[in-house]
Amino acid sequence: MTDLKPIIFADLDDTLFQTVRKMSEPPDEARLASCATNGSHSYMTLSQAATVAWLLETTRLIPTTARSSEVLKRTTIGFCDYKICSNGGAIILPTGGHDPDWATHVANISQQHSAAFEGLQAAVSDLVSNGLVRSWLVYEAETPVYFLAKISAGSPEDALHAAQAACEQAVGSDLVFHRNARNMSLTPKGLTKIDAVNELIKRLPNTDKRPIWGMGDSISDLPFMRSCQMMVIPSDSQISETHLQG
Repeated sequence: MTDLKPIIFADLDDTLFQTVRKMSEPPDEARLASCATNGSHSYMTLSQAATVAWLLETTRLIPTTARSSEVLKRTTIGFCDYKICSNGGAIILPTGGHDPDWATHVANISQQHSAAFEGLQAAVSDLVSNGLVRSWLVYEAETPVYFLAKISAGSPEDALHAAQAACEQAVGSDLVFHRNARNMSLTPKGLTKIDAVNELIKRLPNTDKRPIWGMGDSISDLPFMRSCQMMVIPSDSQISETHLQG
């Protein structure tokens, strides 16, 4: 019999779970979703926990996240299929470990953008030295895959405006830019979530017949969600606030 189990590409943070400060109900340790090194753990609501259990039982649930493969290991959810990590900078095999073909693709593109990565770090160096912003390169398999900058605790939002302006001046439109309230990222074209999702849609069997859904809360998730047949968007999300008002 042809396997037509639905494929779900799902963002994680603020889609399937969130930190306590974003919850509308008290956190329950039985629904702990991810442990954070700074103590700001993430939890599922009752409905999110029911959704995750349903998806794990009935679909091929593929996390599609900005989290690195190492940070993804801190989740308590039993993901057992492919995993897309680091905004598309890594595809992790169901058996564990980096997909070798995708890792080669990533290394080639990353090398082409080594000067841009260095330029981004230099562009925000003054903001970093003044303690206004934290920034770093996210690595997969010892390869830099995207640049991330976050407002430091207590810093005004203007600090991120300044970091954005400096980064845009440094690299122009050479990298894919995303920003939310407290952080921003720049990722080389070819290493984004949509690139990794399209790669798996090509590889997985019967994708011309299977239901394929994309789930996400952020504007940066929309491109990969459009590669799917249906989109699932949390009602309290960046997408709904910016695109679905009125």
